[in-house]
Amino acid sequence: MRSWYFLAVLFTLALPDAASAASHEALSPPALFGAREVFSPDSSAFFKWHGMLERFAAERRQAAAACGSGAAARCEPAEWGALVAALKGLDLRAKLDRVNTAINRHPYIPSFVNWHESNHWETPFEFLSRGGQCQDYAIAKYLLLRAAGIPASSLRLVVLRDTHLGLDHAVTIAFVDGEALVL
Repeated sequence: MRSWYFLAVLFTLALPDAASAASHEALSPPALFGAREVFSPDSSAFFKWHGMLERFAAERRQAAAACGSGAAARCEPAEWGALVAALKGLDLRAKLDRVNTAINRHPYIPSFVNWHESNHWETPFEFLSRGGQCQDYAIAKYLLLRAAGIPASSLRLVVLRDTHLGLDHAVTIAFVDGEALVL
């Protein structure tokens, strides 16, 4: 049996909504993987996350329209816009299911194959066009759910470590009715 230990819960304030800090204190989400969550507004240590967010913000500013066939840059992937639009009328569990299913359809591609580096954190637009690793799936799910109006206080991006194999893994967590759901 593999033993996992909790390495980090990241980014509850990375994309804050108006009530994130207050609601974080009030909600007291369930403990994840036997760990105690410590809230901090300082996420400066997570440079990969901040770099990805900066690139994503630039991509969104440059994306004047949805990508046409064959277009690869300076546009919003049609899948992103279609997913955000489709999520609008759904309840929370339906949103989670739709996002999880849509993102899981993309191929797992190691960072080295896509970027010639071992640990590149892809923006959702990069992921939708190239596939990616576990953190890229988790990032795309997290940011799609935020775009669909799910508050940051209800989501976590979590990095875990398999102590048996010495490998890290990233997942998105959504809190629904007092329960932590792993996407």
